[in-house]
Amino acid sequence: MKKKVLASLLVAAMAVGMMAGCGKSGDKQETTQKTEAKEESSGELTKISVCEPVRGILWAPVYVAKAEGYFEEEGLDVDITTVQSDMPTAPVLADEAQFGLYGPEMICKFVAEGQDTELLYTCTDTYPYSFFLARDVKSVADLKGTTVNGADSGSSPRAFVRAVVNNAGLDADNDVTYANMSNSAVIAALESGEIKATYASPELRAQLIDAGYDVTVDIYDKDVHKELLGSESYEMYIVFGKKSYVEQNPEITQSFINACYKGAQYLDSHDTDEIVATLKEQFSEMTNLEQVVKECKDNGLWSPDGLFTDSGVEAINKMAMDSGLIDKPVAKSDLVDDSFAKKAAGK
Repeated sequence: MKKKVLASLLVAAMAVGMMAGCGKSGDKQETTQKTEAKEESSGELTKISVCEPVRGILWAPVYVAKAEGYFEEEGLDVDITTVQSDMPTAPVLADEAQFGLYGPEMICKFVAEGQDTELLYTCTDTYPYSFFLARDVKSVADLKGTTVNGADSGSSPRAFVRAVVNNAGLDADNDVTYANMSNSAVIAALESGEIKATYASPELRAQLIDAGYDVTVDIYDKDVHKELLGSESYEMYIVFGKKSYVEQNPEITQSFINACYKGAQYLDSHDTDEIVATLKEQFSEMTNLEQVVKECKDNGLWSPDGLFTDSGVEAINKMAMDSGLIDKPVAKSDLVDDSFAKKAAGK
């Protein structure tokens, strides 16, 4: 009897050992398979390049997509490169980058000239710039014969400054000289008299107000926005690409826009502290990031869906014509392909 019990115990022990061994082998095999799948998935990411003129908070949906891994979720390995030149659109036009971040007015010009470009997505819904005067200048009309910070030619800031100057009864082509300055140099230039006025993005606006300057043209005032631009909406911080690339690579384009849309939804649903935590690595040099993010949130500057409005496109055309970039309006159907943004929103 004892022998039978002992034999039964040995058999049971051997069975447990075999099961344990199989379990360990199965666990090891599953881990190996997961590792290989991860490596395989990682190896399948499609590398694309995105060019930007500056690192700007108003393109935040793109940067959030980078920080939160939304591009990887869509199968993309995205590199964002800052191109500091008078024509930061060049890498896309030369097929060195697949997508670009810029303002819409120059793309309007490209399309009017028959170039192979189009607008795909907007990161903002309203015009984000304000206008400031030096302390010794009383009005915009007094800027005749002075130098104004107006960014690079053909850019959205330059178009805005020109609109402000023209609206004051001056000739934007002949009455002022334009400078192209980094935000960090503007306050010193105003103090020294090197420039007598400047446009201001949300980043610079906060710094100028902290330094004691008053807002001369406050674009956050909806009445001012409509008076100056003719529309309550203006899709300005945009993503553009080449039509031919988009037509040949619709899946990659859709994946990229899907990730941008996820970034926009993140901005719409998270509070200031969470957004700052997500963006701080990519904006490590911005000392007032929390203040700027709060300003963008409070004033609803970021677009939640990336779509272009008819009135916004009309305002873009008007600004481009006022800047001398185009002679007549460009049809929305020729300028914008928001089918990818619509599909992303639908998902």
